[in-house]
Amino acid sequence: MLPTLAGYQLQLPTFEGPLDVLLSLIERERLEISDLSLVNVTEGFLTYISGLHEPPPLLLAEFIGIASRLLVLKSRAMLPRPDVVEIEPDVDDLAAQLKEYQRAKQIAGQLRQNEQSGWRTFTRPVIAPITPPSITLVAPPVAHLRRALLRSLARVRPEPQVAALRSVISIGEMIDRLRRHVGRFRQQSGFHDVFRAADREETIVGFIALLSLWRRGEVECQQDELFGAISFAPVGASFETTSADG
Repeated sequence: MLPTLAGYQLQLPTFEGPLDVLLSLIERERLEISDLSLVNVTEGFLTYISGLHEPPPLLLAEFIGIASRLLVLKSRAMLPRPDVVEIEPDVDDLAAQLKEYQRAKQIAGQLRQNEQSGWRTFTRPVIAPITPPSITLVAPPVAHLRRALLRSLARVRPEPQVAALRSVISIGEMIDRLRRHVGRFRQQSGFHDVFRAADREETIVGFIALLSLWRRGEVECQQDELFGAISFAPVGASFETTSADG
């Protein structure tokens, strides 16, 4: 069974017993906290937990909570307390309240007399008609209208431009595309013929994909001269004497 704070007994000159009982007596003002030494309380608890093997964190947390409350009460007792100022009732305020009470009493008596006389309705006093305000429209100068128009145009945000999305093909997708082409035709093909309708970026991606297939040994490539046309074919296929125009 884990030790708890209830098993710790204080041994002080002014008190002997559990720590929570001490806190309860001080809060109910049955024990003066000014006569209590918080140093002795702390030293006694440290001596108690030094005899325990691995004291549980809950025990330490309970002590910290009670010790913090005792420290607050001790600090409040040491601070000077302000003098209690008794607020005397204002004579003028009492007289005003008395007048208001008498006025309400008179109105209540008048209403009671009206009720005893058989009155059940009360007319609304005549309210003078409200004259509508006179509105005069004055045309501003042309220069003022021009400045107002310019300010309005400055606050108008331009319409966002919508850019067309371009399809982007990855090198992996281009490798699969070339593989399907080689597997379908099984013969020599010109690089320029395959990518005749492609744009510049797609042509670059196709060239890198072709080099990747050639490095892996899946296709054979041929280029008769520097910067000449490139032809490719499956491994084992024969190339023509004249390469395809590419």
